[in-house]
Amino acid sequence: MSSNRLFLTLIFISILLIIWGSTTSGERFQLASARIISLLQRPIFYSISILDARRENITLRKKLVEVTIEKELLKSYKVEIVKLKELLSFKNNSSNDVIAAEVISISPYPNEGIILINKGYNDGITKGMVCITAKGLLGVVTGGDKDISEIETLNEQGFTASAMDSRTSAVGILRQKNGLYLYNVPLSSSINSGDTIITSGLGGIFPKGLPIGTIKDIKKSQDMLFYIASVSAFVPSVVEYVFIIEDGASEEVLRPPTAPRVKIEKPIKSERPAIEPIIPEPKIRDYFRKSE
Repeated sequence: MSSNRLFLTLIFISILLIIWGSTTSGERFQLASARIISLLQRPIFYSISILDARRENITLRKKLVEVTIEKELLKSYKVEIVKLKELLSFKNNSSNDVIAAEVISISPYPNEGIILINKGYNDGITKGMVCITAKGLLGVVTGGDKDISEIETLNEQGFTASAMDSRTSAVGILRQKNGLYLYNVPLSSSINSGDTIITSGLGGIFPKGLPIGTIKDIKKSQDMLFYIASVSAFVPSVVEYVFIIEDGASEEVLRPPTAPRVKIEKPIKSERPAIEPIIPEPKIRDYFRKSE
């Protein structure tokens, strides 16, 4: 009964508003109400539009970040594909039988030119095999395990190799001593800055003709009997992929080196910029502990 009365009351009020709205005062009231409602709607709609714009901005920013990441990944994939193509081309055109490997770590010790690769004696790698890249000589295998090998690179203090000037055939001893130098070059030779240094093939470790680097500058030894040439290596200190030459290698099975390593407290000054060491994976850390 009460609901019927409320319904009838609303109908009665609606009829009165319709009748009153047709009068002059009613029209003025409707116009004023419309203006008030319009003024109230503006800030509400403005706030809603700001919130919508912020939401859309956040969504667009997320999409921009995703697109940027995808773009950078695509660039890295393209670079990786180019590198792999170059490596495949080098391997196919190499006059030596080689084993391709990936560098998985560098030594955590300062100024130590030791790297580890993901191939070992299970892959046919033995101690004494020569390590190269598409640019030239990198080092020699000095130890390892069934699925990992240690490479002593040109940057290792004390690294030595018999080398020669490709233009004059002048032979000397290449040694890493706070920089890469070619020692014991006869004064009778006519070596010049810019000459290419290659392996001489003497000593029975490194095959002849592997590119090493170029001569930067030349000076005489203290006893004035030989030239000493500073050499800039072709292969950078940090690489991703390497090749191991199978020909003429020692048949000795790889074993972790037993000589203790002494951590250098103060880095030796070098012409090369310092490189932040890569912290090895647990498996690699265990390998280094074996050698200590």
